[in-house]
Amino acid sequence: MKHILLVIDVQRGFMVDGVTDRAKTMIDDLLKLEIFDSVISTVYQNYPGSPLIQFMGWEHLLTEESQAVIGEAAHRSHHFVTKQGYSGCTPELMELLKQENDGTLPEAVFVVGFDTECCVLMTATDLFEAGIRPIVLTQYCGASGGADAHHAGLRALKSLIGSNNMCADTIRTREDLLQAQLASENTLHISSVPSYQKAVAIVEQLMEKKWHISFAESCTGGMAAAGIVDVASASAVFNESFVTYANSAKVDYLGVSPDTIAQYGVVSEPVALEMAQGVAKAAKVEVGVGISGIAGPSGGTATKPVGMVCFGFWINGEHFAKTVHFGNIGRNNVRQASVDFVYTTLLEHLN
Repeated sequence: MKHILLVIDVQRGFMVDGVTDRAKTMIDDLLKLEIFDSVISTVYQNYPGSPLIQFMGWEHLLTEESQAVIGEAAHRSHHFVTKQGYSGCTPELMELLKQENDGTLPEAVFVVGFDTECCVLMTATDLFEAGIRPIVLTQYCGASGGADAHHAGLRALKSLIGSNNMCADTIRTREDLLQAQLASENTLHISSVPSYQKAVAIVEQLMEKKWHISFAESCTGGMAAAGIVDVASASAVFNESFVTYANSAKVDYLGVSPDTIAQYGVVSEPVALEMAQGVAKAAKVEVGVGISGIAGPSGGTATKPVGMVCFGFWINGEHFAKTVHFGNIGRNNVRQASVDFVYTTLLEHLN
């Protein structure tokens, strides 16, 4: 994959003395390294009645001089894309990305620039929604509104595109870029808001089908069931659930075979599948889910590392199992990621 850098609105009109200087200096230093295959800069063109004038009163950003790209971006960018809104994710940009990546859209694009809380935020989220992973180099971003605005933008980005797509490291070499990309790909995006929205959709789907659901949870400790109960109409589809943390509980309440545990280990697809089937039978429901994993921080092995979670699904007689390696991202993060994975998988099959 080509290493493409997208520089957002590094223009004279966005510079504020003592506020954005550091970000500009960092971006200049990054561009001087010449480690990117392609550099594309967006250029905001202000106009009467624009968002910047309506909401920020920036009527001064109307002259050719104030809109000029400055610093290293002015002469080290291979392309310039004009825009008249916060987002730089325009049709022109998408065509350029294809052009610079041998005819196909890149899997990921590195993003730096001004302003974190609006222009960088909107561009990164639009790229994310278009299926391109935006790796935002947070040290190389700044906000004309100051540190508070910058940090507000970072918090919003974390929620919308995931902390895995934000890199706070200093970049010096192409190897650093590769490491940032690998970290982005191998770390899960965790956000509680999407999980709630998925829970609402699951309850709606189950109500439409007049089905009920129950969970057999081990490492998640009841979090999957609790997420469903968060939905106001959950009582229409949910009656009971099981937290079977100990092996004996899985055997006694779910009917998991001791031989299956002995042969495959408690964290395995066969056990998760028997948990799902067992809870569906015990609760007399159409949908049963089994979850067994290693949340950490200890308990992992070479073959079953921390962050490995096995899932079993029993959906109206159909059954399947899946294993996901979330990585050693923290005990609660593994648990939350597991719940989000369960909800996503349920929606795919319920639909």
